[in-house]
Amino acid sequence: MMINMRNALYSGVVLAALTLGACTTTTMMTSSSAMSARLSGASEVPPVSSNVSGTVDASLDKQTNMLTWTVTYSGLSGPAKAAHFHGPAADGQNAGVAVPLTGSLSSPISG
Repeated sequence: MMINMRNALYSGVVLAALTLGACTTTTMMTSSSAMSARLSGASEVPPVSSNVSGTVDASLDKQTNMLTWTVTYSGLSGPAKAAHFHGPAADGQNAGVAVPLTGSLSSPISG
């Protein structure tokens, strides 16, 4: 029962796993920066065991400060209930919500 509850809880917050420490950034002498992150239960604080996985691919336009992203995920036991990006935090620490995602939370989520 505990595992099912943990997976059910995790399914609602799996997309909250994005932290700056999990991002890979590619910066060139261009007007944009590309970033990517892998979403997994191991990245949660505290870590959880789950079959849910996902990725985030994002791009920051340095001239307009516009961030665009695409989040893909699979393995949830039901529909996603919430999704958001957290602010920066030290490894092993949680951070507050920086950007809530709204609209359809079906994979893929773009914004």
